[in-house]
Amino acid sequence: MIDEILFMEARVFREFCRLYKIAPKKANELFKNNRIWNYLESSYDMLHTTGDEYIVEDISDIMRSKGVAL
Repeated sequence: MIDEILFMEARVFREFCRLYKIAPKKANELFKNNRIWNYLESSYDMLHTTGDEYIVEDISDIMRSKGVAL
């Protein structure tokens, strides 16, 4: 199961970086500071049934609600 979670996280992370044109290093800081990695891992059972675009949108909404400008 850990491999499946990591695979989803990698896909979503790449899509997030591409969509917002953010360098991976900066995106990783955003993910860490906003506990997105924890969110993805703890919500995997629900999230893996949705598309990557939905997950990126969800992550973006979470960050915006915390005051992060994307």
